Amino acid sequence: MVSVIIPTHNRPRLLQRALRSLQLQLYPDWEAVVVDDGDGSGLEAAQGLCDPRIVAVRNPGRGQVEARNAGLARATGQVIALLDDDDWWQDPTHLHRVVRALRKEKGLVYRGGYLVYERDGLELKRIPFDSQATPESLRRDNLLLASGVAYPRGLHEELGPFDPEMADYWDWDWYLRVTQAGYPLIPLPGRGVAVSIHGANMSYAARLAERKKNLEKLCAKHGLSGIELKDHRMIAGAA
Repeated sequence: MVSVIIPTHNRPRLLQRALRSLQLQLYPDWEAVVVDDGDGSGLEAAQGLCDPRIVAVRNPGRGQVEARNAGLARATGQVIALLDDDDWWQDPTHLHRVVRALRKEKGLVYRGGYLVYERDGLELKRIPFDSQATPESLRRDNLLLASGVAYPRGLHEELGPFDPEMADYWDWDWYLRVTQAGYPLIPLPGRGVAVSIHGANMSYAARLAERKKNLEKLCAKHGLSGIELKDHRMIAGAA
């Protein structure tokens, strides 16, 4: 069983696209745990698909990290896969590849994909995102697409839940914790993940001071130095 953790915040149309990409997976043994961190429209969208494999709950806490932790608490699968509500899996064999890789080796699976620029539901352009990560390179940049990451659920039993104090960098913090514990990074071939870039998530400059403060917290926690403030669009452009 693969438990797919999907936090959502007032984006029912995009959430349904993410869930439909999950329903198209050829690997059938999954559950989606949708955690609504907004006005409840995510609950309605998830329940509207009438799929018993999709469980939708309210976030008992506040914010995206606590929503993900609430999803973890409800998860019953042996594998955890991450998927943001505005992203989707374009490869119907994605979960097959994840499960096959984790049967061979216990670690953090990741996959490349595309940054998809959208406006009003229309796709404008795609930028490939194929960065190869090592434990050393992860100490310089967040090179993984969260919606392409999966790993054994037991890692949380050993290392704890996601850290709400890391805010924007909860995912980078998790990757560092996993690799520092000695677990390998396991790349999957091909570009199977589509990461949406749209008006609601392009406010990088508007939150510059807040992101800088959160990055400083991450650096202090993991002893990182010389880290530049950047996002996946910048990393893809530099690749």
